[in-house]
Amino acid sequence: MIKSLKFSHKILLAAALVVIATFSLFTLYNDSLQRTSIREDLEDYLHEMGEITASNVQNWLSGRILLIENLAQTLARDHSPETTQALLEQPLLGSTFLFTYLGQTDGTYTARPTSDLPADYDPRRRPWYNAATSAGQTTLTEPYMEPAIHELVLTIASPARQGGQPFGVVGGDLSLQTVVKIINSLDFGGMGYAFLVSGDGKILVHPDKDQVMKSLSDVYPRNTPKIGSGFSEAELHGNTRILSFSPVKGLSGLDWYIGISVDKDKAYAMLTKLRTSAIVAALIAVVAIVLLLGMLIRVLMQPLTDMGRAMQDIAQGEGDLTKRLKVTSKDEFGALAISFNRFVERIHESIREVAGTARQLHDVAQLVVNASNSSMANSDEQSNRTNSVAAAINELGAAAQEIARNAADASHHASDANHQAEDGKQVVEQTIRAMNELSEKISASCANIEALNSRTVNIGQILEVIKGISEQTNLLALNAAIEAARAG
Repeated sequence: MIKSLKFSHKILLAAALVVIATFSLFTLYNDSLQRTSIREDLEDYLHEMGEITASNVQNWLSGRILLIENLAQTLARDHSPETTQALLEQPLLGSTFLFTYLGQTDGTYTARPTSDLPADYDPRRRPWYNAATSAGQTTLTEPYMEPAIHELVLTIASPARQGGQPFGVVGGDLSLQTVVKIINSLDFGGMGYAFLVSGDGKILVHPDKDQVMKSLSDVYPRNTPKIGSGFSEAELHGNTRILSFSPVKGLSGLDWYIGISVDKDKAYAMLTKLRTSAIVAALIAVVAIVLLLGMLIRVLMQPLTDMGRAMQDIAQGEGDLTKRLKVTSKDEFGALAISFNRFVERIHESIREVAGTARQLHDVAQLVVNASNSSMANSDEQSNRTNSVAAAINELGAAAQEIARNAADASHHASDANHQAEDGKQVVEQTIRAMNELSEKISASCANIEALNSRTVNIGQILEVIKGISEQTNLLALNAAIEAARAG
């Protein structure tokens, strides 16, 4: 298929392939740069948002921790029942915590607001109490779901000391609904969401309530992301998610991380738009360049096209060898036009010489034909005369034989003339032999004349052929010149 294309089309095709390859490589290179840039920007953005969210959670919890620690310090100065009740009933504590309470070393338990507890309830057996006394500092329990309010709750517990000796633990049950609102309010421009996860992989806060209190391995059974390992990718509901984790610092006893999950396709949507724009721009540029190249090649190839038409005109057998190409430039096409004109001029001269030679050959052939015709006429006349002589000799031989028969008969009737008859007989026999020899010679001469006549006819035919050949010499010479032009 390529071999059947015109030379200009081959140049245009090669140029188009080069342009397409160049723009393809540029597009791929630009796509790689854009992907790297978007990935870096995305990582920086997610890391920054994770740090900010973790800091907000840490600040929010730190303020609540300070309230419990201040309450513990105040009760250390005076933890009488009246003072304890008054402090626990402060409006700030009531609006911040679900319950605020003091569990003392003697088993006394005071809480506000009050609630119905079992008669054998002992605060010293509660996890928050033991964790605070064991740690000797403020601790936070693992979040748990409070059935009464269907909210995630954790307990802040701080040991209370008087004179360096612990007398109890001050605690506050804190709803994490505010933390849930802080985390769930993040959607990262519609690309994803944030969630809170513990160090062991348990999801504490998540926009999808069905995933709360589940582990990461349950949510991401394949390619489970590792907490604190930077950015990772995992499959969720058939979509690829990009995940990152930022630790919530400054919380004693808690190993929390702010997880961020974004849809990879949405995160790289800008790259898709840029890629589409680049492909469209590249296609438009390729089409424009190919069109411009096509016009330019057509203009540049015009001298070669004219030369091809001239050579085709000559090759068809009706070419005008007096025509010449116009030399309009000094480049390769100009030099080729000059060489072509010289070649046509030489062919023209050769054909003129061949035509002159053909005319001369035709004249000579005509003379040969005329001489052959004259020779044939003379040969026919001689043949006729020879045939007449041969017939006369044959008649003379027959008469001699008749005389011999008569002489033989006369020898029987005239014995007197026997000797004369014998002599006459011998003379006649000699005459007959001479006549027979002459007859044979004349017959041979006749055969030779017939052969000469046949050869003369052949010579005439040959001369007629030569005459036909000479008449076609002009056309053969012209065709030979055309073939030479094609070969050139």
